[in-house]
Amino acid sequence: MKSRRRSLLALAIAGVAAAAVVTGGTPGTAGPAPEVAAVQAGPTYVYKVHAPLGAAAQNLLGRGFDVLEDRDGDYLFVLGDATTGQGLKQAGFTAVIDEVLPAPEWQPPAKKSQSPTFEAADINETYYGGYRTINAHWSHLDLVGQQYPALTTLVDYGDSWRKTQGSGGYDLRAICITKKNAGDCALSPTAPKPRFFVMGQLHARELTTGDMAWRWIDHLTTGYGVDAEVTALLDTTEVWVVPIANPDGVNIVQQGGNSPRYQRKNANTTNGSNCSGTSSSQVGVDLNRNTDSHWGGAGTSTDPCAQTYKGPSANSEVETRSLQSLWRNLYRDRRGTGTTDAAPADTTGVVVSMHSYSNLILFPWGWTTASKAGNDASLRGMAADLASLAGGWQYGQPGEVLYNAAGATDDWVYDDLGVASFVWEVGPSSGTCSGFFPAFSCQTSTFWPKVKPMLMYAAKKATNPYGGGGGNPPVGCAKATNDTDVAIPDNGAAVTSTITIAGCAGNASSSSQVEVHIVHTYRGDLVIDLVAPDGTAYRLKASGNDSADNIDTTYTANVSSEARNGAWTLRVQDVASADTGRINSWSLTV
Repeated sequence: MKSRRRSLLALAIAGVAAAAVVTGGTPGTAGPAPEVAAVQAGPTYVYKVHAPLGAAAQNLLGRGFDVLEDRDGDYLFVLGDATTGQGLKQAGFTAVIDEVLPAPEWQPPAKKSQSPTFEAADINETYYGGYRTINAHWSHLDLVGQQYPALTTLVDYGDSWRKTQGSGGYDLRAICITKKNAGDCALSPTAPKPRFFVMGQLHARELTTGDMAWRWIDHLTTGYGVDAEVTALLDTTEVWVVPIANPDGVNIVQQGGNSPRYQRKNANTTNGSNCSGTSSSQVGVDLNRNTDSHWGGAGTSTDPCAQTYKGPSANSEVETRSLQSLWRNLYRDRRGTGTTDAAPADTTGVVVSMHSYSNLILFPWGWTTASKAGNDASLRGMAADLASLAGGWQYGQPGEVLYNAAGATDDWVYDDLGVASFVWEVGPSSGTCSGFFPAFSCQTSTFWPKVKPMLMYAAKKATNPYGGGGGNPPVGCAKATNDTDVAIPDNGAAVTSTITIAGCAGNASSSSQVEVHIVHTYRGDLVIDLVAPDGTAYRLKASGNDSADNIDTTYTANVSSEARNGAWTLRVQDVASADTGRINSWSLTV
């Protein structure tokens, strides 16, 4: 990866980069959940640690530090407090303080969020600028089930750890979405349709992933019978969504209100009950290190307070076992037991676990890079397609682009069942929408325009994941770019830039992507349209009072009534006085 300035929190804060160097409560429960601190007094530090791919990276992970899912060349990043630097030094690592984040301002949770019963208003419960609480997510599932009975089936697939202890906690919930016929959404691996499965917030602090799951549910249910692409998908495929896979952990995160807590793991206090509660010392088990697929191997910790704590035994956590039981009820086992055994070419199904952040597409094996999965070529091909569709993300086995990690859910799904499985690390490592806690506005402006077409592509591939990939054009056929500068006159006539698409059959996508880069000193002056080959104009941006400079945005356009092939035009007009600029470049995926 190229070097970049990083920002863990997308807030209006100035992270102070230091030059110091270190060498060397929920429905059906008995009451509210117990309080667990996962916030530290004082600032949070981000350390940039020299840890090249291979032994050094695995050594760092094995020490129990809170290693972020982000890499910059030979460097990894560690989250901690003022004492973490000394710990890194004592462990033999060289690190610099990359960023200092302000101490969180504690805000007690709203009383209603502890209510043991749902209320109609629960669906509107939010924290940190718009992120939905667990109550809101579960109310959303109930509402969608009521509104779309012909499309949806709600499934309670288990209980969270706290609920099993009688101390609050949550049901573990999934939703199946398809045009229901006999046998659809049954908990049987012999169901008639192929299945696409996606889940969010297995790691509780990764807020973007739960919001993407919410939007995906709404996109499918509101789009059936309206959007041809969605209708065709749901007529032929079951889509399964677990919006929150670690609800106890998310409950801890949301207790911070406008200063979300850094809880990554579940809330199991059986081991490590004396953890300090800082970002690098928390109760719980890492649910993405707990499966019996090479449990206890690379990238795991035996320290109960570490963020990558593997648990006391393989599959020790109820959340882990419940997911595995659900997957076994959805998919047949099609793969042998050998490391390089391949699932048959006619295997159906795709499973995606959404995480954040770093803009990565990861696939098995995560426990090693010394061996390739039997279906590596197809997995790698799909990952390449997804990475292209996302605008150029990195992709590979975890150890090829980040670090090895054993016991992960994607390894288990492929290892145990032979189903194509992926981890998506959603979100950039720098800029205003980076980090675990990006501003909620980033979900609409940045993440959803990228993730929606990725989800559509992956869902379609559930029919035949091992029969393609490897450079096949993703949803939208092809991405083309025009990088010729075009001057935009001040308060003048519209200017245009054209891209010609050829060799793409059929109509364009309902989620076509228009990536626009404009240099301008007052972007509110600009009106932007995409003009189809037949002359129909699709408004991408209206004028307004936005006084910021420049436009670097990907717009989603429903141009499904248009043929893909032909000359597509970006039309830009400055409609007010005093500022000028130019079209720098634009790209189109139809």
